[in-house]
Amino acid sequence: MRKIENLMVGWVNTNIRTVVSEGLLSRFHSVFITSIDSTTDIPASVIGKRIVATDPGCAFLGAGVIVPGEIIVRVAATVNLFNGFDELWCFERPLTTPKPSDLWLVSPLNIEIQTAPRGLTFWMAETDCKLALGDGIGLNFATPQEEIARLLEHLDDD
Repeated sequence: MRKIENLMVGWVNTNIRTVVSEGLLSRFHSVFITSIDSTTDIPASVIGKRIVATDPGCAFLGAGVIVPGEIIVRVAATVNLFNGFDELWCFERPLTTPKPSDLWLVSPLNIEIQTAPRGLTFWMAETDCKLALGDGIGLNFATPQEEIARLLEHLDDD
């Protein structure tokens, strides 16, 4: 783990599905999913339509879908989400600004040893994002909260 401006960033040998099953995402107001199995135009996808159909609290925003944190575990189980190459962003308040299309955390990036994506710290600060996750080959994370970073480090399979 390392610090970049106001963020703790790192890579752990786990995946988003494990983070979801641990209940970490349920604490947030909303979870903004921007990649599902490498699909980045969620509103145009079958899986995106299935997510929105599971609960009236789910809604499209830009190329992603917002899921209330309190139901993310149920939605993930219902539509079989988070099998790899997924990306999501967590917020404690409603999100109104879509993620820039050139900002991503999924593999093959390893944020712990490679350059962080341009605009990551700015967009996370601008939107008050509390946690960003991207997986595929391990799990990249970014968070302004050291407590969350430490929790994620404890999920490392190594």
